[in-house]
Amino acid sequence: MANKKKTADTSTAPTTAPAKEKAAKTTKAAAKTIEKPAAKKPACKTSVCVEMNGLSVSVTDIQNAVKKAVKERGLEASDLKIYINAAEQTAYYTVDGEGGEEAKVDLRSL
Repeated sequence: MANKKKTADTSTAPTTAPAKEKAAKTTKAAAKTIEKPAAKKPACKTSVCVEMNGLSVSVTDIQNAVKKAVKERGLEASDLKIYINAAEQTAYYTVDGEGGEEAKVDLRSL
């Protein structure tokens, strides 16, 4: 009998082209996923309220009232400090380190 040449079965031979294409698609998909910006959570809103002797006033309202009082006195402040006296229900303030008995806001008026 004559030697017959064995031919390779091409149906089971691995091919590299589809594997490369699949890898390229996976890499592109991953790149698209990374490029998308993350959704931002809305910032947490915060407010502070001072309660004393039946009075409830927000800190923001106190700050605004003091700034208004400073402006009405014709002063300009680069350093404004506010001190809340709960017993008197009054906010005292200093403008650039200067204060006095007239530097106050009655919190009951807010």
